[in-house]
Amino acid sequence: NYNCYFENDVIATDGETKITAKNLDLLATENFVEIYNDVNLYSTTGSLIADKIDYDFNTKHFKVSMFNDKAVKMKVIQ
Repeated sequence: NYNCYFENDVIATDGETKITAKNLDLLATENFVEIYNDVNLYSTTGSLIADKIDYDFNTKHFKVSMFNDKAVKMKVIQ
């Protein structure tokens, strides 16, 4: 399979959005990516800081979460 597991200061970008984190697991067999541990997302429409982001390539939905009860920090620019 083409599953990939990245660790230690990962940087991922599609040209418009940039994500940095300690870990990124690209699960090609499930069309899914898990990004976790010190996640920072930067885009033209805003930024966020979280412990974990899950992204489903089929639905194109993000699930943003923290490992404990802390709130996700997000800044939206209009």
